[in-house]
Order: sequence, then structure tokens, then C-alpha cells
Amino acid sequence: MLILYDLPDWLMAVVIVGTIVGLSYAGYFLVHRIGHRSFSEIETDVAMTVLTVIATVTSLLLAFVALSVWESFGAAEQAVVEEANSVGALARDLAIFGSEQSAYSRSLLREYADMVVKHEWPDMQRGESDFEVWKAFDRMYRAIGTLEPDTPRRAALQPEIWARTNELLDQRRTRLHTSEAAIPPVLWAVAAIGTALTIGTTVVLSPTRFHLWIIGLLGASIGLVFYLVVSMDRPFVGEQSIGPDPFRVAIENMERWDVETGPKR
Repeated sequence: MLILYDLPDWLMAVVIVGTIVGLSYAGYFLVHRIGHRSFSEIETDVAMTVLTVIATVTSLLLAFVALSVWESFGAAEQAVVEEANSVGALARDLAIFGSEQSAYSRSLLREYADMVVKHEWPDMQRGESDFEVWKAFDRMYRAIGTLEPDTPRRAALQPEIWARTNELLDQRRTRLHTSEAAIPPVLWAVAAIGTALTIGTTVVLSPTRFHLWIIGLLGASIGLVFYLVVSMDRPFVGEQSIGPDPFRVAIENMERWDVETGPKR
């Protein structure tokens, strides 16, 4: 399914909606071609009643899936913003600490943020992970562990620095966890079966132009919901994916801080 995310949004929508509409018509004409029979008015009425029940259940299921995907997407976006904010806050704390070791730790923090943007993000977009970024984070973490608060001001700052560092660790783990989030296969299977049952009930309709139009509309409406779910199921993959802009802003702020607080000529 990941190949779908390589397509532009409009083409992904056409593929998903077109596939469901095409399968709807294919199943309808296949049943009528094999069955060679017409359904009575009573059978049609019963089938339409059943269709209403099945369609309602399927709609509720798809609505639940869409809401779940939307919430997961929002949680992933929030995790990115919070981690980037922690990078910026920790960079300032290390700069204020004002020792050679804190400057070294800050350079490792900058290296970590750069690697997240340049290496880890493309990997997440492919559904992969980069262990080298973890190594960069660990180097920064160990460097912060060697800070020696030799003045009252530095002693007051050290607990804040450690709190920021541990928050950054938690937020990194949260981001990586959300990058792997996806709808379970069993839920996809239930949604697909419900859709098949909903559209399959329409075989009792006679092959008139109006009925064929209705079948197409039903397939297209369900297809649009599937497109919404698929496009947001992987928060870091696809054209509508979450980007590393918050990290870029944090890096830019570090550079600006260095320029403004650097040695004056």
C-alpha cells in the first residue's frame, strides 16, 4: 500500500475511488451475467431494507476509522512540535550555562537536530528508521551528563537542563512511535467486508441507467472515505505528511542566537 503514497493526492484519490467504483460495477454485472434473473418487487424491498442496515453499520465503522486516523495524525503533529520546542529550549539552557562542555553539548544537539531533518525524516517517509540518529542523540545525552556546575548559577541551571533532556528523550520516542502507527489489518478487513456487503446488496436493482448511477454514487462516496483514511493513515508518508519545519525553525533559532551572542568586534 505504501506505493500509493508516492502518487500525487489527486491521483491517489482517483485510484482509490476508481477502484471501488470499478469493483462495484464489475460485481454487479458479473452477478447479473451469471444469474440471468430479475428480482421481484418484494425481494427488492427486502434487499433495500437490509442495505439500509448494512450501510448504516458500515458508515459508523468508517466514521470511527476516519476519526481514529485524524486523532493519530494530530497526535503525531503535536509530538513533532513538542520535540522541536524542547530542542530550542535545551539549546538556550546550554548556551546560558556558558561552559566549554555545555558549548560542546549544544553543538551535539545541533548535530542531532540536523540529522533528524536530513536523514531521519526521509527514512520515516519510507517507513524506515535510522539508528545513526539514535547514536547522535546518545552522544549528546552523554555529553550533557558530564556538565559540572561549578558556580551557583550553573548549579541552578543543571536540573532544568536535565529535565529538558529527559523530556526530549520522551518526545523523540513518542514521535518515532507515532511514525509507525497504522490501522490494524483486521480493521481494514472488516471495513472492506462491510463495503462489499453494502455494495453487493445493490445487485437486486434492475440494470437501468438510474440504478447504475446510484451504484456509482454509492461506490464513490465510500471510496472518498477510504481515500481520506489512507491519505492520513501514515502521518509521515505522502503528500499530506507532517514535515520537519518545526525542527528547521529550532535550528534557525540556534543560528540566530549564536550570531546575536557571538563575540563582538
